[in-house]
Amino acid sequence: MEDNTNIMSGDLNALKQFRDMVSSYNEAVQNSAGCASDEKRLEKDLLLNRKNLKDNIDSTVNKRRSEVQDKFDEEISKDKDKLKRIQNRRGKAKDKGVKGRIAEETADLVKQNSELKKNIRAALKENRLPGFCGSGFYFTLYYTKGAAEVFICAMMIVLMFLLMPAAIYIALPLEKLPERYTIPAFAITYFVVIVIVFFVYKIIGDRTKHKHEDELRAVRALRDRINSNKKQISNIARSITKDKNEDMYGLEDYDAQIRDIEEDIAKITADKEEALKNFDNNASAEIASEIENREMPRINGIEEDYNAAVKLHAELDEQVRQLGLKISTDYEAYLGKEFTDTVKIDELIAIMETGKASTVSEAVNEYNKK
Repeated sequence: MEDNTNIMSGDLNALKQFRDMVSSYNEAVQNSAGCASDEKRLEKDLLLNRKNLKDNIDSTVNKRRSEVQDKFDEEISKDKDKLKRIQNRRGKAKDKGVKGRIAEETADLVKQNSELKKNIRAALKENRLPGFCGSGFYFTLYYTKGAAEVFICAMMIVLMFLLMPAAIYIALPLEKLPERYTIPAFAITYFVVIVIVFFVYKIIGDRTKHKHEDELRAVRALRDRINSNKKQISNIARSITKDKNEDMYGLEDYDAQIRDIEEDIAKITADKEEALKNFDNNASAEIASEIENREMPRINGIEEDYNAAVKLHAELDEQVRQLGLKISTDYEAYLGKEFTDTVKIDELIAIMETGKASTVSEAVNEYNKK
């Protein structure tokens, strides 16, 4: 249709030209929609492949780095286990040496205590005293001396005169008695136990302490010497245990092995740090480059398809815009929106081809009569 010519006065050719323009517009709209769908699909595919590439690079680099680190850690772990075994053997050797040194330095005191014990047994036998008269418990009860023995005596008083009567009362079936007998039964039990304990204590004292006062004091003196020797032995053992000088135990071979292993661990640790540093600075980039060289041609192909789809979509959108403006300005303004449909345009063409109308305006009028 010529410029500035009203479509309503146009002939059949003008109407067919309009129909072709509407068909082109509809086709461009469909193509634009399909291209938009392809563009979104390709964009999603491109982003997914780029993400997969990054994840692949990261996981591969981390895996290879862990493999390098694990290899060094394995060797370090072996050396640490070896170091622990040698340190344990060294500790046992030192303990053995310490025990031997304690035994050597306390041999005289131990021997002296053995002789003193023999003297105690001989004195008891000579005076026909029972063996318990030479025990520390006996002297604690009958020849109490010192804070420790006073404390033990106090505990024995609590046990004998408080706890034991109560325990005996509970053990006996006295709780079955009527309630009015409970307190008297308890009091009687308490009194009987105390009397028995007192008389046992007194009888033993009368037959031993009071008859053999001098002999038992002599035995007590021997026991005091034994206890004094035991304190000296304990002090010597404590002093030897705390002594930092280990030269006399022959631990030089163990110390040399420990130094060698510690130096080996330090060397492997330094090599590990250097290997990881080299990996981070060089190998990781090479691994990434290798994966990119393998995957990027395919990703670049997807990107090219995506860029082409973006360009085609823009061209189709522009075509739709131009055709839409042309139809709206030159045709829709005169015919109305209802006659921008190809079906109705075909009906108008059919009317004109039958000769019932020579212009578009006449064809529209004829169509409206139907």
